[in-house]
Amino acid sequence: MESEGTWQFLNVPWITAISLRRGHIWAIILGVIQAAQLILMNKASLVMNPWQTLFISSFGLLLLVPFISWRASESYTSIDLAGNVMYVILGGASLSLQNLALTLMSASHVSAIASNVPLPTSVLACLILGESFDLLDGILASVNGVGLVIVNLGVKADRSSLLGVVYSFGTLLSACLLVIICRRLAHRNTGDPNLLSFMAGVGGLLISTASLPFGPTWVFPSSSEEIILSVCVAVVGILLFFTMTRALQTENALVVTTFVTIAIPLIFCYDIIFNGVTVVWSGVLGSCLIVVTTVLLCIRSASIDRE
Repeated sequence: MESEGTWQFLNVPWITAISLRRGHIWAIILGVIQAAQLILMNKASLVMNPWQTLFISSFGLLLLVPFISWRASESYTSIDLAGNVMYVILGGASLSLQNLALTLMSASHVSAIASNVPLPTSVLACLILGESFDLLDGILASVNGVGLVIVNLGVKADRSSLLGVVYSFGTLLSACLLVIICRRLAHRNTGDPNLLSFMAGVGGLLISTASLPFGPTWVFPSSSEEIILSVCVAVVGILLFFTMTRALQTENALVVTTFVTIAIPLIFCYDIIFNGVTVVWSGVLGSCLIVVTTVLLCIRSASIDRE
C-alpha cells in the first residue's frame, strides 16, 4: 500500500498521454542527437575540412539502403518523388552550411541561430500543409523564440564569425524547408524514414564530392582518436534524419521543432563543463525559457490530437 501511495502521483492523465505519444519521444531523441551532431562536427572541423566531414556524415546514411521499403515506393505520386528530390537538395545544403558555420564558430553559437526553427516552420506549415495551432501554442512557441534570442545575446560577434552567422542563417532556412517536406511525406506515410535518410545522404555525398577539385586536400583519419571521431560523426548522421522522420510521422511541425530546441541548453551545458565557457546570465535565462516552454508544450500536446 505504501508503495502504491508513493507512485500514485504519477498516475495522472497527462503523464499517461505523454507515454503514448511516441512522436514526443522521437522528437526529444532528435534534439539530443542534434546536440551531439553539432558537438562532433565542431570537433571534426579542427582536424578535417568541412567537405570531408560532410562526406563522412553522409556516407554512413548509405548503410540504410538494405532497410528501404522499395515496394512501398510503387505507390508514390509524382509529387512524392519531387519531394524526395527536394529532400536530397535541402538535406545536402543544410549539412553543408552547418559544417561551414562550425569551422568559424562554436557549436553553441551555431545552434543558437540555426535552431530558431519553431516559429518560421510553423508559419510555413500553416501556409503549405494546412496545419494549425491555437493562441496558446503560438504563445509557447513565441516564448521559446524569446529564449533563443536571449541565448544569442551572449554571443560575441566579430568579423571572423560574421560569415559563420550567414552560414548559420542559411542552415536555419534550409532546415525549415526540410522539416516541411519531411512532414508532408512522413505524415502521409509516403516517407520511409530509411529512404528519406538515404536521400539526405545522397545530397551530402554529391555536394562534398563536387567540392573535391576546388576545396583543400582531404586528410583521412590516421590516429585512433580521429577514426573514432569519424565513426561517431557517421553514426550520428544516420540517426539524425531517421529520428526526424519518425517524429514527424505523428507530431506536427510546431511540436517537433520546439522539442528540438532542447539541443541548445544541452550544448550550452557541454561548453560550460568541458570547454570552460564562462556562464552568462543570458545563456542561463534563455536555456530555462527553452526548457520550460518545451515541457509545457509537451504536456499540452499530450492531451490533444495534433495529427
